[in-house]
Amino acid sequence: MGVFSNKNMTTSSEASAGGWISVLAKLGVAIETFKIALASGISWWIASSVTENPYPVFAPLAAILTTQVTIADSLEKSVYRIVGVIFGVTIGGFFGNFFTVNALSVFVVIGLGLVLGNLLRLHPQITSQIGVSTLLVLQYGHSQGYMTGRIVETIIGAMVAVAINLLISPTQSGFLAKKTVMQSILQLTAIVDGMSKAEKTDDLAAGLYQARQAVQQIRSEQTGIIQLVQGLRFTPFRHAERNKLKELALVMNRIEHISVQARGIARSLFDLAEAEGQWKQFQQVLHDVAVCLTIFGRCIEGERNELLQEALQMAVREMRGNFSRYFIEMQQNAEYLVPEAGAIFSDLGRILDEIEDKFPDLNEKDVQFRSQHLGKSEVSANE
Repeated sequence: MGVFSNKNMTTSSEASAGGWISVLAKLGVAIETFKIALASGISWWIASSVTENPYPVFAPLAAILTTQVTIADSLEKSVYRIVGVIFGVTIGGFFGNFFTVNALSVFVVIGLGLVLGNLLRLHPQITSQIGVSTLLVLQYGHSQGYMTGRIVETIIGAMVAVAINLLISPTQSGFLAKKTVMQSILQLTAIVDGMSKAEKTDDLAAGLYQARQAVQQIRSEQTGIIQLVQGLRFTPFRHAERNKLKELALVMNRIEHISVQARGIARSLFDLAEAEGQWKQFQQVLHDVAVCLTIFGRCIEGERNELLQEALQMAVREMRGNFSRYFIEMQQNAEYLVPEAGAIFSDLGRILDEIEDKFPDLNEKDVQFRSQHLGKSEVSANE
């Protein structure tokens, strides 16, 4: 069954979290602000209960720095912070036995810690945490229980932050992603329909500009949906929603391909108009493709209704037949067929391929590649 055909049931914990989120929204409190404050308070309470330190400030500090928008991000940041603290405390504690704290010792010991992190090819956030922890242990490491407490408090804060993100997270990701998909389809339909009604070159120029803007916007929205999928990787409660988002990511990938083809059509039409070619002869075929896009959108919105699916298949099949007729008529009415005409028909055919999901395996591999590339891009940005 398709992703839109199931009415997903939420667990009691999700429903409770959703209720709290609604209350906070009415009070004007951002959910991320609430999560950070709650994680800080709980981590202080736990750390003060299990350690001898009456002021376990590193527990809430770890919670503040670890709490992220998604569960996956919080887990990642918690691992970075814990590993960095362990390395930093170990380095600072070892060299603190041989150095007094001054400018030279700070330079040497922190430098050694950062170099070690780079040699081990640790993540940049781990390396920076090594430097911070090394400095603090150099200064305060001789206090009784400081080094052990630093590690324990950090682990407590990080674990609390992850637990809070597991229990409290927005439950409308699927709804928002589907809304984004629908808006993108409507946007492309309007662009193609607008090109079918163009009366002058200025109209085509406006259509080309809109098509270019649409590609950028849709790619940005596509990245957002992929990030939502990645963000739910480790939650034990939201498998149904994650599967729904995966399906929407596949649909959004097809929409991104359609936007590229629409941009190519807009450019070819504009080039034809600039060369004083017969660009208006494509108006009917563009209108027909806009109709196919409209039915495609209704299929997504209508939870893949079987009647709508059949209507879409019939429309695409009829459209492909019409392509041949349009092409033959253009050949008969023109002395020679300009290259732009072939390019337009090629792009229109690819749009129909995406509408009927002609290559599902390639589409899935493309989404997987984009997800992996997205992860690498984020690492590069942090570096």
